[in-house]
Amino acid sequence: MHVLSEPDVSRVFRSLTQSQCHDFVNELGKALVSISAESKPSVPATDKLIHQPLRTVFATKADNTCIFMPVSNTETTGIKCVTVAPGGIQGVINLFSPDGRLQGLLAAAEITAFRTALASMTLFVRSAAIKKENILIFGSGRQAEWHARLALLLYPEQIRRITFVNRGRTRLEQMKDVFSDLCKNYPHLTITPIAKEDTEGYEEVLLHELQVCDVIFSCTPSLQPNFSYSALRSAPKQRFISLIGSYKPPMHEIDTETLLSGGGKIYVDSKTACLEESGELITAQVKEDQLTEMGDLLASLGPNDPIGVPAGANVIYKCVGMGLMDLVVGKKVLDLGASQGLGTHVDGF
Repeated sequence: MHVLSEPDVSRVFRSLTQSQCHDFVNELGKALVSISAESKPSVPATDKLIHQPLRTVFATKADNTCIFMPVSNTETTGIKCVTVAPGGIQGVINLFSPDGRLQGLLAAAEITAFRTALASMTLFVRSAAIKKENILIFGSGRQAEWHARLALLLYPEQIRRITFVNRGRTRLEQMKDVFSDLCKNYPHLTITPIAKEDTEGYEEVLLHELQVCDVIFSCTPSLQPNFSYSALRSAPKQRFISLIGSYKPPMHEIDTETLLSGGGKIYVDSKTACLEESGELITAQVKEDQLTEMGDLLASLGPNDPIGVPAGANVIYKCVGMGLMDLVVGKKVLDLGASQGLGTHVDGF
């Protein structure tokens, strides 16, 4: 059994080459294809290789919320255990062999942020029609960081400017080391942090950023849309818009007009989960036949084929996450970390 701590996992991710990053994108893409294929009514339960039961959630008397997320793709079985406590969030991913032997324990926080950003990249790399010069990121946590890191790793020459927008200044200040690291690795890059709370003329500043951006990565659990569709329409262009922050019905990162600006297409990781959890989709009264699962999309494309983007339309992607992502990415990180001599091997399991 191999153990990778949070620093070990971080070292694996931060040492990735562009080729290895594409390997991660492809591996997650194959998993999405598999789960979409198995979700079809025509597939008998006895033939399914992927099992993803509903998560179990309960609160303890000490005011801690415990979440257990089991999943198996038959080759590997795993369970992510997360505790949301007043002092923060702690989690671990347990990975088992097909016969039940414990193969690995991995700290979960960095993997969760990485795999969610990676899910955005499975569509981002297929959106060849969209420019990638100016990126606008809403949020200031690990999700926001990894969207920036992965986009730069995949398109180091195309991306020239990244703007981070957050409600408060403190979280942006805490990202100073991240900004410095990115600018060191990509000398041509300009990073601009904007905080709503202390930016004079914030609405005008945000409007300008929305007008010039080619890509929007939204990573906030916002209850109100972060921007209006009219702001985008004031400078018409095709944009890539990914939404991974909202995960409950009351949450809305964008308004209905923006959601429906994809020329009749809304891409999702899971139709069932997004229709149940995404406030944007619920408010817009979106139906299942208006959604395209990433697994179905990737199954219809060749290995490097781009998606078709209708004239004047944006590319809209909504992701709420699933346990299979943790399983696939966790197993690949475990193998890569062990091959690099990271972590601790424990005999007897």
